[in-house]
Amino acid sequence: MSNGIASSLAARLSHSGMAKTSIIAAFRRSVDNATSFLDELYASDDADEELISGALAQETGLQFDKIRSDVGVIAPTASAFAWLIQIRHALVVTANRQILIYIAPTMRDLPVLKTQLAQSRDMALRLRITTRSHLSEFLRTRHENALLANALNMVEVANHGFSARIVLTGRQGIFVGLLGAAIFSGIAMAPSSLSCILHMIFSLFFVACILLRILAIRAADTRVTTVRPAAAMRKLPVYSVMIALYREVDVVPQLIRSMKQLNWPLSRLEVFFLCEADDTATLTAFESQRLPHGFKVVPVPCLGPRTKPKALNYGLQLVNGEFVVVYDAEDRPHPDQLAEAWQRFTAAEGDLACLQAPLVIANAHEGWIARLFAFEYAANFFGLLPWLASKGLVLPLGGSSNHFRRECLIAVGGWDPYNVTEDAELGTRLVRSGFRVEMLSLPTIEDAPTEAAVWLRQRTRWLKGWTQTWLVEMRHPVRLFRDLGPRRFLVYHGLAAGLIVSSLLYPFMLVFMAYSVFSLILYDTSITNRSILLFDFMNITMGFLSFHALGRSSTAGKRIKGPILRCVPLYWLMMSMAAWRAVKQLCTKPFLWEKTPHRPFARENPDPSR
Repeated sequence: MSNGIASSLAARLSHSGMAKTSIIAAFRRSVDNATSFLDELYASDDADEELISGALAQETGLQFDKIRSDVGVIAPTASAFAWLIQIRHALVVTANRQILIYIAPTMRDLPVLKTQLAQSRDMALRLRITTRSHLSEFLRTRHENALLANALNMVEVANHGFSARIVLTGRQGIFVGLLGAAIFSGIAMAPSSLSCILHMIFSLFFVACILLRILAIRAADTRVTTVRPAAAMRKLPVYSVMIALYREVDVVPQLIRSMKQLNWPLSRLEVFFLCEADDTATLTAFESQRLPHGFKVVPVPCLGPRTKPKALNYGLQLVNGEFVVVYDAEDRPHPDQLAEAWQRFTAAEGDLACLQAPLVIANAHEGWIARLFAFEYAANFFGLLPWLASKGLVLPLGGSSNHFRRECLIAVGGWDPYNVTEDAELGTRLVRSGFRVEMLSLPTIEDAPTEAAVWLRQRTRWLKGWTQTWLVEMRHPVRLFRDLGPRRFLVYHGLAAGLIVSSLLYPFMLVFMAYSVFSLILYDTSITNRSILLFDFMNITMGFLSFHALGRSSTAGKRIKGPILRCVPLYWLMMSMAAWRAVKQLCTKPFLWEKTPHRPFARENPDPSR
């Protein structure tokens, strides 16, 4: 029956003015991709949604119409509309109290409609055919308040107590107060002993970071890419891409081009550009572009924190894909990245919830800040994260190129809208919920900040979010220990607390070393002073060397030209400045999202196969 309907629909489309070549091409793609003929029609370059919907109305004997703005929305009753449950629809009541049902049927729905309508004249009078995009936008706008409320509360509903909406719980506040009192008492009673004890404790965080880098060096660049192009595969699922944007006018054309280059059938791909509703400049920039089928611009309400995770939660409720990937506005993902992710997901067990693609910086040549940033990314995405993934440890996600099973993402409550480093937090929560996170091999190309002020704002946000995440996880440390187990618990703290504490204390360690050298020369030659100085010197030196070795152990790091090691001390001082700035913001503006401006890339991408 479906072949007969397809032939009849093709004839109606041809009679309505659609080019026969487009109809034939759509049919061939449906055979090659094992997809729906109707989906391939919508994905045609010259597709006209109203023309296609009009042909569907003729085929089913229904009326084509658009939903009026003055109608009310009501919920269907299961007894009256049981056979409509699987068809996306809007049940509305008009100004004259008439109940109408607007639908945008799929190819699979057509036989059901024809069979049922022949038995129910009353239903036939109520049904209307409308376009897919019009129906989706109508449902979104009419349920906007509910969608926004869910976006803000998803993580709390799924995991009570895991939101950074509250910076410190009452119990944590009491603990901080007692700890501060104990330190002040120690300063008053035994300042020298307390100073020595605290010095050695804090130094252990530096040691933890060094050990993690040394262990990760062996795992750098050991992955092998074996990806079949998506064009050679059949029965591909719908893949949803979400991109949160704010004030990104300059990169809109580049971003659309990058998404068009993904090797995935257009009929099985949907791309959601999530823009703040008051960002009229970016919304206008999209209006000037011709978007392919499945590329949708979604205004996100401005209530609540203006953060990327809030926008992603809002979009997550609208997507249809079995798999979801998040990109940033300036991203240029490898065209076969979706294919690699899908192959990895299908070959793995259902507990593989997320795959992180490596991020490669293209503009390392644009100054020493961009060069150090690119080197840092090489060490992280080709060294540290692959090692963490290979050992089944907590993998803090990068903010881009995270591929998810949608059902797993929904199960853990999506992203925390109040956490400004939502990626690292989500990676931790996935592992605590029993899911696995692994790495892909095909990269996404990005650009690094080139100005110190831009870098500082971005790094402040990252470190503030890491601190938010650590505080949330440590609300119930015993439960965290049970969820992670001893090994993952220790590594997590070495990674998270190690990054935060070492960033905060790095300049003080340099000052203390200078003071120790001065005092050693003049008056204090005690074994204790010499031992502490030697330990600090080894910590700092090994910190620099381990960072440099981890970055250089990857092919991406070896390609970065110019001095690295001699710039690291200054780069880490900038990181300390960002860390202290993050502490201040955590007390005064915990949810402030300092926007990182992006610009179109100025040169060709590096080799995308790496």
